[in-house]
Amino acid sequence: MLLGGEPVRARAVRAAAVYFIIAAVLLLYYAFVQLTGLGIPCVFHKLTGLDCPGCGNSRALIALSHFDVKGAVNHNLFIFPELAFVGYIAATVTARYIKTGRLSAKISHERLAWAFLALLVVWGVVRNII
Repeated sequence: MLLGGEPVRARAVRAAAVYFIIAAVLLLYYAFVQLTGLGIPCVFHKLTGLDCPGCGNSRALIALSHFDVKGAVNHNLFIFPELAFVGYIAATVTARYIKTGRLSAKISHERLAWAFLALLVVWGVVRNII
């Protein structure tokens, strides 16, 4: 079936290839961190001494890759809402692309995006108070 000038199947294969590449890059990063102990430093933390809302995400994801939920929570409790939001965005963008051929990061639920941003800011403040 042709939608948007390209077969739906071809777009689905292309989307799967993109996710495969993303997974490969994440796996390489994981291996690099495990072998060297080095990760991506947080510029905000280096400059201010405070934790940004995303500080600890790499360590939390590595803990989750070992099924260590408690460790992930200790590194960054907000990793779960972040993963849910990113998953939602990825799913909606991918579905839109496969269905229509249009590739955009436009969020169809703008209120959800603003709510997530508000939660992210609140988390950034709260985690430095606790």
